[in-house]
Formats: sequence, C-alpha cells, structure tokens
Amino acid sequence: MNDYLSLLPSTLQWVSNQLGSVSDVPWPLWIGLLFPIYVAVISVVIWFLRGRVWLVHCAYPKTSRGWECRIWVPGEWSRCRHHNRRQNYRFGHSVNPQIQRWQTFGKGDAIIDRSERGVGLLRLRPAGATLLYQRGYPRPPMLVLRQLPAAAVAAWRRIRQARLKEPAGSRSAEAGAGSVRTDVAAGLERVVSATRFAMIAFIAAIVLTAVAVLLDGAPQTVLQYLATLGFVLAWAATSSGIYSRSETWLRGACLKSLRWWLIIFVPVGVLNLVFTVANKTPAQ
Repeated sequence: MNDYLSLLPSTLQWVSNQLGSVSDVPWPLWIGLLFPIYVAVISVVIWFLRGRVWLVHCAYPKTSRGWECRIWVPGEWSRCRHHNRRQNYRFGHSVNPQIQRWQTFGKGDAIIDRSERGVGLLRLRPAGATLLYQRGYPRPPMLVLRQLPAAAVAAWRRIRQARLKEPAGSRSAEAGAGSVRTDVAAGLERVVSATRFAMIAFIAAIVLTAVAVLLDGAPQTVLQYLATLGFVLAWAATSSGIYSRSETWLRGACLKSLRWWLIIFVPVGVLNLVFTVANKTPAQ
C-alpha cells in the first residue's frame, strides 16, 4: 500500500486477491461486482427521492376545471388531499385513488395508459417497464413487491436467452423532456445526465483498479491515484447532480472533486512523502 491516496484502490485489490485465493472466481470479477451494487444503490435512492421527496404537481387527470390537478405534493407517489381517497364531488367527477401516474381516464372513465412518458434512470424518454419504474414513473412500493416474481422470471429468461434488447425510441425523442413538465420532478434531465457521468466514472475507476494489479512501482501508483479520482468524481456527481439537482452539476462535481483532492488527499500524500524521506535519511 503506497499512501493514503491509493488506499481505496489498494484495499479493493487486497480484498479481491484474498477472495480469489479462497474461490475459483478471478479477482477482476470481485472488483467488477462493485458496479452493479453501486447501480442498485443509486437506482433505489433516485426511486425513493422521486416517489416521496421531490415536489411535483398532484396531476390527477380529471378535475372540475378541465385540467390536471395543479396542487404541489411531495413525490410522485402522492396525491393532494382532494384526490388521495375515493369520493364523489358535486361538480360532476369521482375520485379513483387507485389510478397511477402513468395512467389516465379514457372513454367511459376506463383507466388507460397515458400517451406521455415520465423520465427513467438513464433515459429521458424510457420505454416499457422495469422493476422500479412503469413508463418512466416510479412504481409505489406495494406495486414493486407485486412485480418481484414477474421481474425475477423475466430476468431469468433474459439470462437464458443471453442477448441484449435495444430500448425503443431514439436520442432525438429525448430532447425537451423533464424540464417543463410538472407531473415529474424539476431537473430530472440533469439527474439523468449526472447518473450517466457517475456510472462512467465509477466504471473507469474499477477498470483502473484492475489494471493496477498487473503493474508495479510508479505506474501502479499513478493508476491507483487516477482510480481514486474516478471514485471521487462519481461521488461528487452523485452529490451535485442527483442529490442537489444543480443546473451546474458538472462544474460543481469537478470543483468539489478538486476541493476534496486538495484539502484531504494531497496534504496526506505530502505528509506521507515527508515521513518516507525522513525515515530513509540516515541518522547523524
């Protein structure tokens, strides 16, 4: 272990080698397992923030005024006090609290899917359904639990087929989504971009950590430093772009990484270098 700057990559390498010595799984796979764990954690955090924290309009599709309800509520799982329970209004409409965000009323008050789509984890215009999302809107927890058996069967089927399915739609269809709508939280286009950036930085850090194991000396140390920077960038992008939803999230992530690097990592590395030189200096 060289110094504090390379502590995280070195620790990952040491743990991976120890696990590899007691199993037949190669050590790069142990390091690679961090990525799906990271993706799962980020997915659940964004799902919860969208469902229960970030402000959106109630958007109940049928009101006496002829447009969706515009009362603000905390999260896409919520409805306002007028539309969170079943009741009949004298103005001519009934409230059905079972209708979901991705649904609306058709002819004869039949519940149908909306033509609009929400915003997904990595795409502004998602297609279809996942475990946590339906047409780009976060599923409520109870619907997620009900979906678990079907999701497990679908995942097993995809593994057996061993092929990837291209998502429907194109990049051109993503333009303009999220920023002017009030049935989803403001700034979700920045959340999607920051999530992509954080995952790329995390993947790069894992790859650099894996490559560093094959090297020795200065090249290994340099790669470990770069891997640490990749992990720091991923965390900074998560903080600025996902948690804060800042309009300048990329600049904020870079500045935050630089600040952490200068305030925390570099002084410790310099002190480590001073102690190393002092220990190697012969006593008079």
